[in-house]
Amino acid sequence: MGFIETAGNLVELLLGNEKTKIINVIVAYRNQRLRAFLFPRWTRLPINYVKHFQDKDKTIKPGSSEMAGLIVTVDKEVFEFSEAQNVREALDYVSSSEEDLEFVYAYLNKQGIKNGEESFNQEFPLLKEKVDELWKKGIKNGFVRAECLKGIETKSYEDGLLEVQYNGRRKSIVSFSRVEKRKKGEEKCPYCSYEKGREDYPWNNYIISANPYPYYDHHIVLVNKKHIDQFIDKNEIRVMVEFVLNAPEYMVVYNGPPGTTILSHMHFQAGIHSLPAERAKTKTLATAGNLTVAKLLNFPTRAFVVEKDI
Repeated sequence: MGFIETAGNLVELLLGNEKTKIINVIVAYRNQRLRAFLFPRWTRLPINYVKHFQDKDKTIKPGSSEMAGLIVTVDKEVFEFSEAQNVREALDYVSSSEEDLEFVYAYLNKQGIKNGEESFNQEFPLLKEKVDELWKKGIKNGFVRAECLKGIETKSYEDGLLEVQYNGRRKSIVSFSRVEKRKKGEEKCPYCSYEKGREDYPWNNYIISANPYPYYDHHIVLVNKKHIDQFIDKNEIRVMVEFVLNAPEYMVVYNGPPGTTILSHMHFQAGIHSLPAERAKTKTLATAGNLTVAKLLNFPTRAFVVEKDI
């Protein structure tokens, strides 16, 4: 066993429970320490926003970044409503509760974790250079809507553990009507069709390209070469791990269904950004050598953190 096996076993366990089966995953490699954040949740829309606005488009729609403390809003009213108490209430509501997670704690207490030698493909020394080049070309030729990063308003709470961003330029792509069209197959998959100015780089059974509507620096997407539904397992966790080991400035995220993302085509998002969850305090639940499973403390969402020195 090791990092991949441990993270994969936890994901498999969470997927099998009704109250934890919506999973968001973030993988980052900082200062030679590999970390996977597993965010289980049971629903998508926070009830306090729905009640306040009575509008399906005026809310926050938690995905990987939001569960990690970076709230991206596309409506100014929502941005203004998103003060610390309202955001914390929203994220607490959608996140699996401590009670919901008791079966995972029991599993870790009984089974523990085992560490062992594991190898990763770190033979892509030019990966970061290639990805950086895609991003710069996308900005230059207009494929990346650079204005998405210029008109951003931000505010933070709780010593940076909550960040709220207003990014109105992204509103058209996250509207409820667009999401419904994607679900019904009425909108053509953007990953399978070519858009002028997009450049691709093949890597590890994925195609890497710039995200045309970014909300953090060097925002890119890794799209599976096959048009298959969004899913997460040990093999895909390995893809995430090998990406950050070869491009350590980046973090990579998986947004699990249901969500506002394009669920009909397996993909990850990545970028150069430190998410608030990375700064949160943790409590160790299990350890074996330099492999650890912990949980976040005093954070708006619950999460398991698998860590290992690489």
